[in-house]
Amino acid sequence: MDYTKQALDAYNSPQRNSFYLNGKIVSNLDAVLYYLSEALRSAVGVEQADILLTKANISSFKGNIEQAILGYSQALPVANHRQQMTLHFYLALWHHYQGNITPVTQHIEQLSDLDACYAQDAMGIIAILEKSLNTPICYRHNALSPEQPSASRHAIVTLGYKLNRDGTIAPPLKMRLEQTLNIAKRFPGSLIIVTGGVEVAGTTEAAQMKKWLVEHGIKSCRIIREEQAANTIENARNSLAILQRHPIQHATLVSASSHVHRSQILFETIQLSQKRVEDGRQGSHITFDHIAVDDGLSPCHIPKGQTRINCYIDALRGVGLPAFQWGTIHQV
Repeated sequence: MDYTKQALDAYNSPQRNSFYLNGKIVSNLDAVLYYLSEALRSAVGVEQADILLTKANISSFKGNIEQAILGYSQALPVANHRQQMTLHFYLALWHHYQGNITPVTQHIEQLSDLDACYAQDAMGIIAILEKSLNTPICYRHNALSPEQPSASRHAIVTLGYKLNRDGTIAPPLKMRLEQTLNIAKRFPGSLIIVTGGVEVAGTTEAAQMKKWLVEHGIKSCRIIREEQAANTIENARNSLAILQRHPIQHATLVSASSHVHRSQILFETIQLSQKRVEDGRQGSHITFDHIAVDDGLSPCHIPKGQTRINCYIDALRGVGLPAFQWGTIHQV
């Protein structure tokens, strides 16, 4: 029985909290851990390292960071050079999450011995996390930095939210659009990107978002629809590509209060990883800030609990590290 394939199928299953396993209803992540544990019984060497790494990732998704760190550490002795790079990267960031400075330094040093550029990436991601997670949630557009560029070099990126079953705009998305409208009126020369490609009732989030903004007085020529993305990582990648095709120096992200830090971290880590891959040929650096919807979803001004964990997970996804790794399968 191919337990690894079953684990991958469970990982990608839409049945997040109603996965059928051995006569019981469990979460899909619990099913992934079960199948990977079965696969681990006969795995050796690099296969064993892949399974341990993926199991550790699943533990982090479930909020068990101690178990995740243990799993990455167990994988190191059987890992090849490429796997060791990934493992040290993970270990550096999760020890940073826990505030364990000494092991962070040790894993960065070991990563530097394997690949100095990769170690620089890890330090860059840590710097992004520290800056973002020490910045309180911003709810009002008048808090935008006075140092930001002229409007012609500024953009607003509004992240989508699933539409109602009939394709109409759901209340959380309407709140984001109202916030976007306020900012767009204050900065009438700014480009606006609306992003979200999930189709419902023959329309997409981006299409409905643009329609709403135009109906409320925003010129159509200011608005670019990004409607290929099906998740937040794709939102960030695709929107960043649009920003880079324009003379944008600064972008303001609009999303839920529980999501703005995660979104900003994704945009910044993807941009960082692109600069390394493209060997310095990337265009001018884009700075980001955010404006959150005052939706009551974040009782704290700084991300706490699972939201803070998710910020680290998104940073790792943004830089391209695998969530599920098995041989040639490298799923972010």
